[in-house]
Amino acid sequence: MPCLASNQVRNLGPLALLAWLSGCVVPLGTTGQPPPNQDVVGPDGGLTMVPTAPDAGPEGGGAIFADAGPWINVSSNLAGLASECGNLTLLSSRPDRDMLIAGVALQGLWANVDGGTVWSNLGAGADAGPGVITNRPSKIVYDPVHLDTFWESGIYNSSGIYRTDDNGQTFLPLGSATHDDSVGVDFTDPMRQTLLAGGHEQTNRLLRSTNGGNDWMDIGPQLPTTAGYLSEVLVLNAQVHLVGTSNGTASGVYRTTDGGGTWTQVYSQPGGGGVVGHPLVASDGSLYWLLETNAGIIHGTSDGTSWTLVTGTGIVSDYFGGATIIELPDNRLMTLGNQTLIISSNQGVSWETFGTPLPMFYPEGVLYSPFRKTLYIWHDDCSFGANDPVLANAVMALPFDYQSH
Repeated sequence: MPCLASNQVRNLGPLALLAWLSGCVVPLGTTGQPPPNQDVVGPDGGLTMVPTAPDAGPEGGGAIFADAGPWINVSSNLAGLASECGNLTLLSSRPDRDMLIAGVALQGLWANVDGGTVWSNLGAGADAGPGVITNRPSKIVYDPVHLDTFWESGIYNSSGIYRTDDNGQTFLPLGSATHDDSVGVDFTDPMRQTLLAGGHEQTNRLLRSTNGGNDWMDIGPQLPTTAGYLSEVLVLNAQVHLVGTSNGTASGVYRTTDGGGTWTQVYSQPGGGGVVGHPLVASDGSLYWLLETNAGIIHGTSDGTSWTLVTGTGIVSDYFGGATIIELPDNRLMTLGNQTLIISSNQGVSWETFGTPLPMFYPEGVLYSPFRKTLYIWHDDCSFGANDPVLANAVMALPFDYQSH
């Protein structure tokens, strides 16, 4: 049977559990390499043999970084911060400078710059009031031209969408938007007037602004109720938007060409299921999206009209819907596998395991800092509800020079 993540093992029956114990790759948090010729499910549903010999290189399959050391805890002063269920929900790497940003529920955004060890609270230039972020951060979108401007979305507690124009010294809450899983911005417009905000676990709620977030209109009712949660958004221009949905009988990817007046479903999974996580806009303009329930990855055209299943069931793991897919500077793709990170050099058609096993937790996602040549994973916790401090190992790092591996 294909190997499963630890969160999936709990649902196995006795015989299936025995098969998993006897034939699966090493469990999370242990050392060693997966057994050679591990069976994984290919895009067409059949089994594909993936060699995992430690000396196999990127083109030959296998663990391409088998000599990697252990993951390093870089949580530093974030560990123990007073928070709530969800605590450290976000980690982001600025594309233009050596700066990592962590999002902590009730505590706002925290920056780690120039390879330092200390995290500093952003928003220090704002007086207590509406500019202080207390939501559970969910996404950051960086302006590619105005480099000190970015937008943050988040759920619960405070406003759902914030913007900063001074690299996080101060933040401005944008209108009445609240409880948002994602934010999208029209970067074809120099004035950045058109925004979308995808709601958290909400059907028929999708907010759109045409004046930079000062006012919002709910265009969610224009989508079918069967679409499910209208959580993930991508703004291609003032009229063309994409929405990724989940948890509905007709979930998938929806597209509008008239600013949300009408929508067309441009991708649906055979047998049901939608998409999770934020879509990746690759360097060639094409799009990638993770499928719900670990069902794989779809690859879309730059305009979002056409989508192809490139990675099938059982290879990637969304760990309860929180995973990410990233593009390395050399255009290879990386995401979370069942026990390790996995990497693809052919646009997701096939994947190779990345040798160092993941720590013993379910990562929310993976990111890469080209400035530090380091991979990062992070995770949150919801053990204590209203009193849930940031975990001691919330952010972990693994040095990785993409140019030599």
